[in-house]
Amino acid sequence: MSAPPSFPPFGPGCACHPPTSWWRPEQAAAAQAEGPRRHGPSLLNTFTRTKVPFVPLDGNRVGWYICGPTVYDSAHMGHARNYVNFDVLRKVMSTYFRYDVRFVMNVTDIDDKIVMRAHLRRSEGVLVEAGAEQFKGNESVQKAAQPLKDLLASGEKSLGEQERLTDDLAELLRLADPSLVPSASAEAGNTTHHLSKQWGIQSAYLELAHRFEAEFMEDMRLMGVLKPDMLTRVSEYTDKIVSYIQQIIERGYAYASNGSVYFDVPTFEKNEKHKYAKLNKSALENLELAMDGEGALCGDATEKRAENDFVLWKKSKPGEPAWDSPWGMGRPGWHIECSAMCSDVLGETVDINGGGIDLNFPHHENQLAQSEAFFDCEQWVNTFIHTGHLHIDGLKMSKSLKNFITIGATLKMYTARQVRFLFLIHQWSDPMDLTPVEGVDGTSGERSVVGFKQMDQALGVEKVFVEFFHAVKGVMRRTPGGYSVEQEHTWGDEERVLSTAIDTSNARTHAAMVDNINTPAVIKALKDLVGATNVYLGKVSQKDIRPLLIDSAARYVTTILCCLGVAETSSKVGFGEIGADADKAKGSGGVSSEETLAPALDLIIKFRDEIRSLTMAGATKSELMRACDNLRDVGLPDLGVKLDDKEGGALWKMTDKEALRKELERDAEAKQKKESETRLKKEEAVRKLAEKEAAAKIDPAEMFKLGEYSGVFSEYDEDGIPTKTKDGEEVAKAQRKKLAKAHSSQKAAHEKWLAKNVAEGVAKVTL
Repeated sequence: MSAPPSFPPFGPGCACHPPTSWWRPEQAAAAQAEGPRRHGPSLLNTFTRTKVPFVPLDGNRVGWYICGPTVYDSAHMGHARNYVNFDVLRKVMSTYFRYDVRFVMNVTDIDDKIVMRAHLRRSEGVLVEAGAEQFKGNESVQKAAQPLKDLLASGEKSLGEQERLTDDLAELLRLADPSLVPSASAEAGNTTHHLSKQWGIQSAYLELAHRFEAEFMEDMRLMGVLKPDMLTRVSEYTDKIVSYIQQIIERGYAYASNGSVYFDVPTFEKNEKHKYAKLNKSALENLELAMDGEGALCGDATEKRAENDFVLWKKSKPGEPAWDSPWGMGRPGWHIECSAMCSDVLGETVDINGGGIDLNFPHHENQLAQSEAFFDCEQWVNTFIHTGHLHIDGLKMSKSLKNFITIGATLKMYTARQVRFLFLIHQWSDPMDLTPVEGVDGTSGERSVVGFKQMDQALGVEKVFVEFFHAVKGVMRRTPGGYSVEQEHTWGDEERVLSTAIDTSNARTHAAMVDNINTPAVIKALKDLVGATNVYLGKVSQKDIRPLLIDSAARYVTTILCCLGVAETSSKVGFGEIGADADKAKGSGGVSSEETLAPALDLIIKFRDEIRSLTMAGATKSELMRACDNLRDVGLPDLGVKLDDKEGGALWKMTDKEALRKELERDAEAKQKKESETRLKKEEAVRKLAEKEAAAKIDPAEMFKLGEYSGVFSEYDEDGIPTKTKDGEEVAKAQRKKLAKAHSSQKAAHEKWLAKNVAEGVAKVTL
């Protein structure tokens, strides 16, 4: 007998316990040879305009920089889409692909728009004061106000002159009525009050920027967007920006001119290591767009050596904020801020840089060139990703086009989750259309935007998951924890079908995540799993449901929705609350059970009293049912409870009161619309029937002498069919044939009408 085969030992061995023999399966070895099963996504890289496998530059660490807002006004839905999209990408990279992400965002708080807005706010405030009733007869005030009005109306960007005229008018107003300047502000040397003698743009621009930065960050919180790991502000980086520019000059890629500093594009291009127009191939040709990137307060173009050169440091003119530099008093250009701040935090190499597609050129193109000049490297950013535009009726949403709808206004119409679902069902890298729906505002009574057409689909998607989670929780309430020792757990055919659906959804979700984080495909995969679960619950009786399997499906759906930012991570199954929705759900901490239960107990007692009164009064079945329906349709929704009548008993569902109210309003509107359409159809049918009956009353012998035929013919045959026209001419043969046909139809209708009337007359006599 041959000796048994020898296998490699694993683990310690001794005389009584020999080493355990273990075979490595061939398929496992093959899988190991191919590398780890789960890998990073392929992302749409603007450098190549193709989906490129993402590989971090340093192990599992990912350095990620996105361009934040320019804070001169309220954020709109275009901003919401951009930052929610990046929030989704960040969460997927962190929680699904498990990268260690360092997420950095800047705030542009030094910018021409901010400076001009600060001046405009002050000038308008002073003009409002000058237009007050007490100054209408003051000739000196009105005379000083007119040049300022003319300057603002002209659209000229002469901030120094604007400041001087505003100062003069403010001085006259202070002299005329010192009480206009708050005493506390005057004592504190307040520099932001529009009538303050100490008002100055050096502090006024920052006060404006801080106000809108705080508003933006609150909007992001309400939208469920995570705060960045680091926030950088231009106003806190001016010294480092000056040093950054100095190094670019020392490397020979920038030059000073008349107090400003410009990037030398031709010199940069001559170096074999460098390339301009990496992101936008037509960058060197698009001078108009390049000039837009210089800002509204840009200097004289003749200061530049080449028309493609762009500003790094702007010489400040009167009325503009200024910082000291080797080239004189000035301020940073727009593009240099991101290079300096991102380089300071993430260093010589950046894994991901991103922003809206509108920043592709000139901002990101110039940012790349500056940074690669600073480090004298060939490639500073590994992956550049851009989110698609949000269009309003085909036009990019922007403040300059005045077609924007603020985030705050949107959150009064929809929940944060619903808005996020709207963005998730559109691919983040594609453009997206938004069509406002106008209606009458319930509060003001004025016409305004009351919603968006595309939100219907998002609301439908949310409802699929809401109903799914309610159904699952209903199952789990019958079996707390999903387990009972008295319950069978063995799988049958239906369970195996659902198990396969879970595996399929997992595979499809992963394929979508890897494919440029394709959120519409992810949502579709999850909806299909929800559909499979609903089919299972519909086929299997309640006592035979396997709650552990249902819980598994629900936890998977919840986990992926958490990755997408529409579910809250502490929720085991279901959405939980995010952003503004979480604010509404708060307030229960430290509240007694009596206070918590009071609204529900009040409703129960009220309902009980109503039923008792109805019963004692001998109420009918329909009256009792009406009271039950009122509890379902009015009382419970006021508590945020939706009741679904099911065979075998109703199912209650907790939901947001405001969302439920809107849903019930939409259902009521739809019902009212349907009833209105039905009523109109019935009315139209009655009208047509009346017209038909009225026409049937006409004797066919007289029909061609009345109505539309009146005065058309002069002679008729024995049946009343015309033979001659009013001019005495014979009626054409073809026309006579048509008239005879019409006569025949009228005769049949008239005889039918006569028979009906005879029958009705006989019936009346009989009665």
